[in-house]
Amino acid sequence: MKLTPDIRNLIAAAILQEEESSLLRARLGKQLPRLRKRLIFPESEPITALIGFIAAYIESVPGSISLATAVSKKQGFHRYVAPFLNLAEDYFIQPPRDIDTDSGLEALLDESFLAHRLLEEVNDYHIGHLGHPLLPVDMTQANIIVHHLLGEPLANRLESVVQYASAQLLAKEGVWKTPPQETGATRVWVLENTLSDMEQQIQLRTMPVM
Repeated sequence: MKLTPDIRNLIAAAILQEEESSLLRARLGKQLPRLRKRLIFPESEPITALIGFIAAYIESVPGSISLATAVSKKQGFHRYVAPFLNLAEDYFIQPPRDIDTDSGLEALLDESFLAHRLLEEVNDYHIGHLGHPLLPVDMTQANIIVHHLLGEPLANRLESVVQYASAQLLAKEGVWKTPPQETGATRVWVLENTLSDMEQQIQLRTMPVM
C-alpha cells in the first residue's frame, strides 16, 4: 500500500519517543491494578512486558496491511478489500478528529486498534457470507487485550468509529455484490512478527478478578 512506509516511520519515531519519555510506561504503571483484573502478565517487570506487547501490536499493522494486500491481489479479490485497507492506513496518517489522542505510542495504540478492528470486521463479514475468512490475519485475542489496555470508555468510542466506518464501506453499491470466490487452494497463513510471542506473555483472564 502506498502509505505503509510512512506508517513504519511513524512507528519508529513513536518507539524512540517512548524510550526517551516513558510516558506510556508511567501510565501503565498507574493502571496495573485495573489491568490485573482482566489480563495475565509476568509478575517480574510487568510494564516491560506490556510495552513489548503494545509495540508488537502496533508494528504488526503495516505487516497486516501488506500481507492482506498481497494475498487479496493473488487471490483476485483486492478490489473488495482495498477500501478497508486504505482506511486502515488513513487511521495512522489522518486519525479521526473526534478521537482525542495523546502522542507517541499511546496515540499509535489507538490508531492501531482502529486499523486492526477494521480488518477484523472485514473477516467477520466474509465468514458470515462465505463461511471462511477473507484475510490471512486473526487479531481477535490481541484486539480484546488492547481493548482492556485502552479502558472501556476509550475502547468503546473507538469501536463505534470502526462500526460506523465498516457499515459505510459495506453499504457502498457494488463493493460486495459479487463476493470473491475460492481458488480451491489450501490457505494457511501466519502473520510473521513478534506479536504471537508477546501474546504468550500477555493473556486474557478466563474469569475476571473482581
